Amino acid sequence: MLHRLLFVSALLAVPAVVVAQEVPPVSVTNRLEEVVVTGTRIPTEVETAPNSITVVPHEQIEQTQAQTVQEVLRDVPGVEVAQTGQPGGQTSVFLRGANGEHTLVLIDGVRVNNAFNSAFDFANLPVDNIDHIEILRGPQGTLYGSEAMGGVINIVTKRGAAQPTGSVLVEGGSDDAFRSRGSFAGTFGKLSLSAATSYFSSDNERTNSEVRIWDASGQAAYQLLERLDVSLLGTWLKSHAGTPNDRFTNDPNDFLNNENSLVVLKLHGQPTEWWDARLTLSHAHERGFFDQPTPNPPFFFGPFSETTVSDRDQIDFQNIFSIGDQHKILAGGSFDNSHADDTSVFSGSPTFLRRTVEDKALYGQYDFSPMSRLTLTGGGRVDDYTTFGAHGTYRFAARFTAPETETIFRASVGTGFRAPPIRQLSTVFGNPNLDPEESLGWEFGVEQPLLDNKLHVGATYFQNEFNNLIGSGVVTNIVGGFTNIFSGPLNIGKAETLGVETFATWTPFTNVTVRGAYTWLAVAEDRTTNQRLLRRPEHSGSLDIEYGFWQKFTANLNTKFVGPSPDMNFSTFPFQRVTNAGHVNMDLGLAYDPCKYFRLFFRVENLLDDKYEEVFGFPALGRTFWGGGMAKF
Repeated sequence: MLHRLLFVSALLAVPAVVVAQEVPPVSVTNRLEEVVVTGTRIPTEVETAPNSITVVPHEQIEQTQAQTVQEVLRDVPGVEVAQTGQPGGQTSVFLRGANGEHTLVLIDGVRVNNAFNSAFDFANLPVDNIDHIEILRGPQGTLYGSEAMGGVINIVTKRGAAQPTGSVLVEGGSDDAFRSRGSFAGTFGKLSLSAATSYFSSDNERTNSEVRIWDASGQAAYQLLERLDVSLLGTWLKSHAGTPNDRFTNDPNDFLNNENSLVVLKLHGQPTEWWDARLTLSHAHERGFFDQPTPNPPFFFGPFSETTVSDRDQIDFQNIFSIGDQHKILAGGSFDNSHADDTSVFSGSPTFLRRTVEDKALYGQYDFSPMSRLTLTGGGRVDDYTTFGAHGTYRFAARFTAPETETIFRASVGTGFRAPPIRQLSTVFGNPNLDPEESLGWEFGVEQPLLDNKLHVGATYFQNEFNNLIGSGVVTNIVGGFTNIFSGPLNIGKAETLGVETFATWTPFTNVTVRGAYTWLAVAEDRTTNQRLLRRPEHSGSLDIEYGFWQKFTANLNTKFVGPSPDMNFSTFPFQRVTNAGHVNMDLGLAYDPCKYFRLFFRVENLLDDKYEEVFGFPALGRTFWGGGMAKF
């Protein structure tokens, strides 16, 4: 009964938004001149960047009531998200059709992909203490090295506010869901601080699918001298998730525990007006434990468990030399030491894997702006791994803004690579002779402001070729004088993706913002089998409408549509190729600000109660309801 009343209330809010006459300003702006650093490692405004970059500011995240980073990414053109069912399930992000392992994830510019398998699971990453998210599409190996074959996602945390501010949030929802969050930011003389902590829990709809997430992050920055500052960043995340597997299995007691931490120390100085230097030291630690006790339907094999501990130490020294307004030279080097210990136990028999991989790299880039309307960029990088040796990458890009029409043209070509992860380098069940995966990509895009900058539209054509992809084949290893022949990882794969990504942002009134994105992934093909890549829909898009009314109310309607995509049914033998049906997911949110210190909010997720699966056999949540409040000080 309660769910019905809430649903009716949500529907009644829609006509209220439509008939509202007052037009107060809302806090979200286009922020088109947001300074980003992901694209070229050199502070650059979005409008003048030569690469395809999307910036999502924290104001937009708050208005849409998104709670996790993967929710935010679903509205970005060229980005596809696939989650194994309900909150807490493994979540992969595909940029322009590339594999999930081809997405490099940074926190404040520091690599956080798992040192064991080089992937990043977006399942449990909340939006706490995030200032903005930068999404850079296309191969970016020149500046960022391994994993950046499909693109880069940089999560930028908040710094201390000019005046001390804070907030406390509490909300509850369907399936006994609960979320609490607290945050603080302030500046005290030369010291600035920001911190946030949160807790989330939900029983979800399926048996053994409960999730619990604890998260904390903080940053302190201190101005040592006029031209010298130091900052310290720390993040910590712990999660527990039941793993029932697919709906054909419904395992009653499997679970996965994860604990991640990151510590980053940055020293930033400007020895002269033309020299900007930055030294970054970081340590990332991750521990995962998967337990699969008996029974194990549907095959009922013996118990299995796996414990993985990985550590990554990184050093990066970056220099920017500015020669007038026209020339900028970037030069730097990095060192990466990745270590992993993995212990798997099947029916009492353990298997061990321990490996350390090091990478030393040098990179450089030249930015030339002969005029304010033209930017030319070229760069290269050489990585030297202890496993496969040296590997080089390059990238060239250009941006031109036409006079009078202010049309922005962008074009780029570049390469990327992915070093073989430690998981696949085992001499027992892996292949220590693997070469890096490689990609070559190019793009051409146009962006046009219209209606006195109230409307911005853009489209980009892209094409990527992937070679040396690691697949499965017959591997021969000699260990201790014995020859092992088995099915293992080999560099045998090839793939191609091409398509068009479009976007539009329209602010017809000061209290209305409309954002739309559409991606046509015309080709996403495995060139070894001539079949479409799994979980890559040809058509996908989103529409987001924000509307402020009656001075104190804000409504948000977010609609995502995803076309059919191929997948595999792993519950049969042999495995069968299937199709995930297309779906429409609509979320409706409403916020009320009785005063500047308090906000009440309510939202309905999956408003249409659409039954769909992003990964075959893993049903997403049906219609759910949330309500809560936030106090600010």
